[in-house]
Amino acid sequence: MAVTPCVTFPAKKEQDSLKVSSGYLNVLRRHSVEEKRNKMNGTRLKPPNGDSKDGHCRLVILGTPGVGKTALTVRYLTRRFIGEYCPTLESVYKYHTRIDEDDVKLEILDTAGQIRAEWKDGYALWADSFIFVYSITDRNSFNEITRIKKSVENARKSSTLAGILVGNKNDLLHDRQVSEIEGQELADELGCRFYEVSAADWTQVEVIQDVFRDMYREFKRTRSLKDGRQRKTSSSQRFKQAIQKVITGKSNNNKRTATM
Repeated sequence: MAVTPCVTFPAKKEQDSLKVSSGYLNVLRRHSVEEKRNKMNGTRLKPPNGDSKDGHCRLVILGTPGVGKTALTVRYLTRRFIGEYCPTLESVYKYHTRIDEDDVKLEILDTAGQIRAEWKDGYALWADSFIFVYSITDRNSFNEITRIKKSVENARKSSTLAGILVGNKNDLLHDRQVSEIEGQELADELGCRFYEVSAADWTQVEVIQDVFRDMYREFKRTRSLKDGRQRKTSSSQRFKQAIQKVITGKSNNNKRTATM
């Protein structure tokens, strides 16, 4: 298992705090206030014990290599842009912020590119929500999104996911291979919200903030629906058990009367 440093950084607002487990992000070294050793490897991710607690959301960024997953994540966390990065490293960010008056603790896993032979079910089982990223300049990265989402569904044995589709690099319009309309159509097909952004464009910082805020809102909505179904099932089971007790009680009374 690879050993990587765990570094704590001050985030963009006073009420936010950010902890990063990564072997990269050298651009942020000057902000480091604490450093210790931590182990991280995508193949060793363990699913959580039960559902996440209120305000705690595990988020995975998925997509093929080179679509800008790290740049997108770091732009959200620090409002800064990384132009160069190592595409084979995985990083986990622990981020404390506020969204819609909620005290939110995010764990964001920035994965290495999802090449077919290297898919890890641990990604799907560990996470509560998913951001699927493709590059508008790479048709193949767009075509792979459906397969990646299907891999998540197969691992979780469920098609109900909290997810958002993001088309990155829309500043490179001269290299565009995927239209915005195609992106929206795919999002409709997958049943999730759609954003087209550029992590490299500083004017889109707030839009990228909205991507992650909406991801948390989608996570809450999906969890509420799941909790509602569980409560409904539980109530139905209790009702059936009560009816069964009544029927059993009447049956026993009838037997006693017949004996007398």
